[in-house]
Amino acid sequence: MVRFIHTSDWQLGMTRWFLEENEGEAQSRFDEDRLAAIDRIGALAVAEGAEFIVVAGDVFDSNTLPERVFQRAVDRISQLPVPVYLLPGNHDALDASSIYLRPAFNSLKKAGIHVVRDSEPIQVREGVEIVGVPVRGKYSAEDIVGQVVSQLEATEDIRIVLAHGQVEGFGQDAGATIDIDEIRSAQSRGALDYVALGDSHSTAQLDGAGRVWFSGAHETTAYDDKEHDSGNVLVVDVDKPRSTVSDGTSTVTVTPTPVGAWHFHAISKDVMSFSDVEDFFAELDALPGKTTTAVKYSLRGSVNLAEISEFEARMAVQASRFAALYRRQSGSDLTVVAEVHDIERLGLSGYPLKAAHELSARSQGHNDDGTSIAEEDRQAAADALRLLARLVGEKE
Repeated sequence: MVRFIHTSDWQLGMTRWFLEENEGEAQSRFDEDRLAAIDRIGALAVAEGAEFIVVAGDVFDSNTLPERVFQRAVDRISQLPVPVYLLPGNHDALDASSIYLRPAFNSLKKAGIHVVRDSEPIQVREGVEIVGVPVRGKYSAEDIVGQVVSQLEATEDIRIVLAHGQVEGFGQDAGATIDIDEIRSAQSRGALDYVALGDSHSTAQLDGAGRVWFSGAHETTAYDDKEHDSGNVLVVDVDKPRSTVSDGTSTVTVTPTPVGAWHFHAISKDVMSFSDVEDFFAELDALPGKTTTAVKYSLRGSVNLAEISEFEARMAVQASRFAALYRRQSGSDLTVVAEVHDIERLGLSGYPLKAAHELSARSQGHNDDGTSIAEEDRQAAADALRLLARLVGEKE
């Protein structure tokens, strides 16, 4: 039997534009927490008695990382307490400019850091081997995983295939997809026992037997309307009697285990009345770990001037609590409908009062004479009306 940890898609050096406001304060914390998650993986390996760690591609976000970012990442990886096997993926492909050609890797093997550079079997210890399929470019027109797997012969050893790429029906296909049927065929003839995949950032089992998995990213990288279950690693147990060669009857147990600290939430809500806005704020209040949480939201509906002023004041407070909080550019349309008494409450007179009425009409999609206006002009009028109400409120 062997126990190991399957992880992938660390993409160390990754940045997120929505974390870069306020001089990148949230981005800096995100960077450090992504490194700290590696420490947690190491601690988990010790606690679970894992013999080694496999990282199934995209260890680094690109082959052109600044030396400062690269060296900090390498220093953290070199401190892992068990051997680790790093597979080049599409973000850090094993090409002429590969990050794995940097001199730092020359001495890392002594620290138990192994770069999988070809598909020759790697003996981890007696009875356990890894067959890797390193990615050599951003795009592959052929199923390189299927090609390697189809050539594998039956073995008494526990054999783990380490690969990176998409299967049909998961995510956006960047080139040829991995043929799951080819993997099933290899498993049935006793040629492999577990396939550790990377590329999808969400944890997912890909076959009925539970032998082919995406580990998902070790730390959240995208919003939960796209990335459904990330921040995990997989603790994998494989038990295979030495007499089992041709019938593929090894036993595999996979336990997803959270190690991430960040969460990215997408919130979408229809606003029929201000009580729906109150529900939105209640949902924000209920989110834990706000300093390590980003939220993008879309609200669709209408509010009056008083309500939009209250909404924006409360949003300013909420924004200070989260790593990021912002309105989606698409699918979000919270329209300001200025009622007569709203404008009267502003206490305006003369030209400002006339301008407020004109903006009110245009914010509803038409001029004073009833002729329609373009959507961008309607939105500009609504924004101007909000600003006018806010300025009057600040003056008071």
